[in-house]
Amino acid sequence: MSAVLQHIPVDNSRLRFPQARIAACLQRLDRPELERAQAAASALVDCLCAFVDAGDFPLSAVVGRGETPRTWHAYQAEDASMLDGARGVLHYYYHSHDTPGMTAEEHGHFHLFAQLGNDATGKPCYAHLAAIGVDARGMPQRLFTTNRWVTDETWLPAETLIALAENIANTADTGARTVERWLRAQLGVFAPQIAELLRHRDRRMGARLAGGRRPGLFEDRRMHVISQCHVSVEQQLTVFEHLIH
Repeated sequence: MSAVLQHIPVDNSRLRFPQARIAACLQRLDRPELERAQAAASALVDCLCAFVDAGDFPLSAVVGRGETPRTWHAYQAEDASMLDGARGVLHYYYHSHDTPGMTAEEHGHFHLFAQLGNDATGKPCYAHLAAIGVDARGMPQRLFTTNRWVTDETWLPAETLIALAENIANTADTGARTVERWLRAQLGVFAPQIAELLRHRDRRMGARLAGGRRPGLFEDRRMHVISQCHVSVEQQLTVFEHLIH
């Protein structure tokens, strides 16, 4: 555990990632991991260029150009992967509503899931990897994790989710729509933050579950956003560029 994390109270949902901390996380990567991170950064830039070339933004590509998103309505790109239980496949949707810690620039958020297969009744199972709060263009502003009741997910430990997120980020799908490639790239580019947010989520929940004092914690509406942090594509890519060159 880093010295920075040791000084963050376990009950504080918010983590901070200045450039020096992001750089320290990336410097710990081995060569194959760093190459995958570089590939994610390149994919992110390619997707931004594709949106610009189409005269579009990430958000309008999902909700429709010129459309105003309806509160709580779940939006997906037209040809995005459906929730059908296909193991290891990314599932996502965008919607807009107030959440704890939401910034003034935040318009709504994407929920990203890893599909886990079907249960005994044939119902698709899934685990929540992260939520990405975005501005009106669809540019990421904040990452956060949520309690189980928020998405009705299958709750998995942080290290399992980190591995699932890494696998999805590194799975090339050349036929995927730009929006999906954009989200996959973010799982790779923001991997250091996502990993720490998931671990912090487990620490906060573990502290409350200790001793059996909160048996209904996963369904407790008072616990919504468990961990969160501000992010910036510009800041993240600046750190990548300095490390590479």
